[in-house]
Amino acid sequence: MNALLSVRGLVKRHHTSSGTVHAVDGVDFEIAPGEVLGLVGESGCGKSTLGRALNGLDPAQAGSITFGGAELVGLGRRAWRPHRREMQMVFQDPFGSLNPRSTVGTILQDPLRVHGVGTRAERRATAAALLERVGLRAADVDRYPHEFSGGQRQRISIARAIALRPKLVICDEAVSALDVSIQAQIVNLLRSLQREYGLSYLFISHDLAVVGYLSDRIAVMYLGRIVEIGTKASLLAGPRHPYTRVLFSALPGRGGGKAQRQSLTGEPPSPLNPPAGCRFHPRCPLAVERCRTEVPAMRELADGHAAACHLAD
Repeated sequence: MNALLSVRGLVKRHHTSSGTVHAVDGVDFEIAPGEVLGLVGESGCGKSTLGRALNGLDPAQAGSITFGGAELVGLGRRAWRPHRREMQMVFQDPFGSLNPRSTVGTILQDPLRVHGVGTRAERRATAAALLERVGLRAADVDRYPHEFSGGQRQRISIARAIALRPKLVICDEAVSALDVSIQAQIVNLLRSLQREYGLSYLFISHDLAVVGYLSDRIAVMYLGRIVEIGTKASLLAGPRHPYTRVLFSALPGRGGGKAQRQSLTGEPPSPLNPPAGCRFHPRCPLAVERCRTEVPAMRELADGHAAACHLAD
C-alpha cells in the first residue's frame, strides 16, 4: 500500500498518582491516500488517545508516525505547523470544540489566518463558501455557536477541518453526541466531502454500523492494542479474533438474532495493570495456557486481513 500515514510501534502512556496508564501500547497501521480507516473498540480502549497522538495534541513517547514521508514523533511545536495544515481533526463534542466567544466566520477564518492563506476579504469569502458547502447559509458567518443546534455545530466543525484542504481528517467520535437522524446527515456529508476532495479519514467510533457504512478498512482496538485489521468485506464476512466476533455479532442482521448474539463476561482489565500474554484472555471463551503467557503477534491471514490471536487459524 502507498501509505499517506504509517504508524509503527506507537506508544502513549499517562503517568498518574495511581500508576502508569498504558493507553496506546505498540500500535501499527497504515492509511492510504483517499482511504477511510474505521477504528472501533470499547470505551477506554485508547481510540481517542491514539487520534490525539497522531495529531500531536497528546504526543507519543515512542514509536513512529510517518505522514507524507515525514517523521512526526519528537517534532517541536514550530516543526509541527506545516503538518497540521495537512492533518485536521473533528472532535466528539460540537459544543465544546467551538469557541463560544467567536463568530462562526472568525472560527472558520482562524486556520486560514494562522497559515497565512488569503487576504482578510478572501478569508471571509472562503468562510461563507465553506458554510454553504456543509449545508448552512453564507449569512451565518456573523452568528455565534450557541445560536446553532448540535448537528449544525458539527457541520461548522467539519467546515473548519476542511478549510485548509487537508489530506487526512481524524474524526474522533464525530457523530456519537448527535441524534440518530442527524448522525446519518453528518455521515453522508463526510462521505460526500471525502469523495469530492479525495480526503483520507481515520474514523474513530464505537458505532459499528456507522463504521461499516463509511469505512474501506476496519481496525479493532482492545486495551491499547490493535487486535485485528482488514478490509470491511473481509472483517464482516469472517472476523478471526474472538473479540471482533463478539463485537460484530451485535450488528443488525448478523448472528442469527438475539439468541445467537455473543456476549462478553466481566469488565475490561485496567490499563493501569494490563494482563500478561493476550490482553483479551481474561474474557476470552477460547483462551488456552499460551494465551495467558505469550503476547500474540499480528499475523497476516489473508490478503489485507491480519489478527493478533494464537487461535486465529
